[in-house]
Amino acid sequence: MNLSHSLFEKPRLRAGVTFSEGEQEILIEYRDQGCSLQYDEILSSEIMSFLSKIQKEALTTEQLNSQYQKSLGNVNDLLRELDRLGLLDEGEKSSSDSCSTGADFYHVKLLPMVRNLQYKLNSSPFYIRMKEGNITRNELIGFAMEYYHLVKMAPSLIAPSLSHVINEQASKQLIKLFIDEYDHDIMMLACLEAVGMPKEVMLKRQPLASTFSSYISLGVYSRQHFLSFFSALFLFETPSTEFNTLFIDCCKKQNIPSGFYQPIIKHSDINEQENHGTITETLLTTIPIISNEEQTTTLINIYALVEMLHKQDQEIVSYYSHPNVDLYRVFS
Repeated sequence: MNLSHSLFEKPRLRAGVTFSEGEQEILIEYRDQGCSLQYDEILSSEIMSFLSKIQKEALTTEQLNSQYQKSLGNVNDLLRELDRLGLLDEGEKSSSDSCSTGADFYHVKLLPMVRNLQYKLNSSPFYIRMKEGNITRNELIGFAMEYYHLVKMAPSLIAPSLSHVINEQASKQLIKLFIDEYDHDIMMLACLEAVGMPKEVMLKRQPLASTFSSYISLGVYSRQHFLSFFSALFLFETPSTEFNTLFIDCCKKQNIPSGFYQPIIKHSDINEQENHGTITETLLTTIPIISNEEQTTTLINIYALVEMLHKQDQEIVSYYSHPNVDLYRVFS
């Protein structure tokens, strides 16, 4: 889901977008592409007025809603659709004042946005079930299975970022991260074998849709938008002592052997010892300047990823708590 309407300060039609009124639709064209908006005859003038407004003026979403909510309802839905089609841009022109160093971007924009969104989404459903003592054996094992898929993919997700010519400091950090993460899937396979999950099954197993979406997003950022990749890493690499302690306690209550949870904790300890939790800050600090447009693009991508990870948490609980859950998930 594209959430950029939450991040545009003043949404505006991109330069070059044209629109005209047809018989029962409004035709919108941009470069070699076109689309149409179906409309109620009564609303045609209001939609044309709205498009003219966001073409000529730079108004906030609040101002646009104030002017058009009576006739068009909440305009965020329309803005979201226009942005999905690549027709919107930030109305405020970029200037040298709107650029930022990588360090400032991390501390002033990225970290506060992530923390505020995590607070808005509330606590992890998986964590809450552990804390309340309601977590099941299958949920704990399922969590480790989904974690395995990400750990297994980690080197392949990091590798494309090395093809970008960024700077020597960033390259060294990425190579170190690649080496640190290499072969950790073997550790996770041992963890799952301790609870009866054969290696042969795990190698064929399919992850949940949200897990797949998470690491595919990371892979796309790594290859196509390194700033988003840098900005996403701390979401996966920051260890939590409180979570780990609670996870161990829940495993013991379910009589799950230590061979299961010790490799998971060991992997978390490696992240802590190697300061992986600061990897995003370290990498972004090597970037001397980031344009306003690049900042916005990065924030949009990370906003979507944080929501995706929350969805993954919910999906782990909803799928693995089912009494007849298929732990193997081998479909061929």
